[in-house]
Amino acid sequence: MDALVLDEKRFLSLLRELIALTPKLQNAPDAGLIPEERLAADVVLRALAPHVASGFVTVEAMAAKGHESRPSLVLTVKGTEDGHIGFVGAHFDVVPADREAEGWERDPFTLWVGDDGTLYGRGVTDCLGHVAVITDLLTQMAEQNMRPKRTLTVVLIANEEDAPLEHIGLDYVVSQGKLQALRGAPVFWLDSADFGPTVGTAGMAMWSLEVTGVTGHSGMPHNCVNALELAMASGLALGDWFRGAFPPHAEEKRYAFLAPSSMKSTVVIAANNKVSKIPGSVTVEGDVRLTPFYDMKDAVAGATKFIAGLDARIEKGDLPKGFPQVRAADGRRGTLALKWKGRGMEGIACDLESPALAALTAALNKVRPTEGAKPFSLTGSLPLVRDLQRGGFDVQITGFGRSSYYHAPNEQAKLEHFRDGFAILRELLVRL
Repeated sequence: MDALVLDEKRFLSLLRELIALTPKLQNAPDAGLIPEERLAADVVLRALAPHVASGFVTVEAMAAKGHESRPSLVLTVKGTEDGHIGFVGAHFDVVPADREAEGWERDPFTLWVGDDGTLYGRGVTDCLGHVAVITDLLTQMAEQNMRPKRTLTVVLIANEEDAPLEHIGLDYVVSQGKLQALRGAPVFWLDSADFGPTVGTAGMAMWSLEVTGVTGHSGMPHNCVNALELAMASGLALGDWFRGAFPPHAEEKRYAFLAPSSMKSTVVIAANNKVSKIPGSVTVEGDVRLTPFYDMKDAVAGATKFIAGLDARIEKGDLPKGFPQVRAADGRRGTLALKWKGRGMEGIACDLESPALAALTAALNKVRPTEGAKPFSLTGSLPLVRDLQRGGFDVQITGFGRSSYYHAPNEQAKLEHFRDGFAILRELLVRL
């Protein structure tokens, strides 16, 4: 197995085919984009078909009832010895891309390969490049009849990009008992970037701040309550409260977190199309990213209480400094209500003493001797990793490509990232 290297021609062919499907893999239900992950799963299954037929790889397509077009794949290669190892988390769905609105330099739904080895397109790093690497690794193992020492379970998942929607992706696979063999075994989550290893992630919860005001003519502001101004002031006050309640934690330094916990606004919805009209209804949406040393339940309860208290202060006229007018001349007032969207996710602090982390570190140092292993943590979020850890799974995290292009225009990585990524996965199978 030491001799296996990435088949770049096959890898690029797989990745090109996968990225061509990304218009139908975009995951944003609020925008009417429901992915059909079966399209990407079919690419993997076609590549592995001869080796499924031979019995080298066994496949289970796991789709919840009512979501048949959204399967996850559980791929198993029996080992030569006892024990199990898992490669989990690489996913078929992608975040949306809009070339004109976001300023993409090239078509985001077509793989472009530069002369310098730059790979460009939606899903290159997050996460179709990982899907293609794993598919090539399994194909080569089958072609050479090279079985790992431990039985290898690969789970390629649906619905990672909208994981707060329950019972579709990995959570469905887990609920059906398909990962029980990996309990207590090393599980490498392959949905990160920059190699790392990534030793910690944040929890995430999405919120919606609904603000009502009093609409009217902008030349008569005394008759109005500007919901947009009230939403801006309330959102800023909420952020200030959060930073005071959940400051940088001492453990974040040990885990090399790149950023502390945060609560911020990301979307503003205002039903107003006239400059001379004061908006009477605004919704601000955003998220909480909470490092794993805090409890998300405390953050949710605290933020809800803060906004309720702020609304009560508006009723009493006890306004924080700098707040806009909150009551119209006729006595009507602005109101605030904080709501939470879907389920939240918890972050993870990986076991820094784990033999699996030691093996991953050794593999990184061998494959990338100049860069070496550089452990870090980030406030991006991964679905169910904390639940898996609590359930006895030794979850460690790595990934290939560039984190700076996660969920961003002009998503890209280098071919050498996936060449190295293939070698790292091979090393893990040899070492464990």
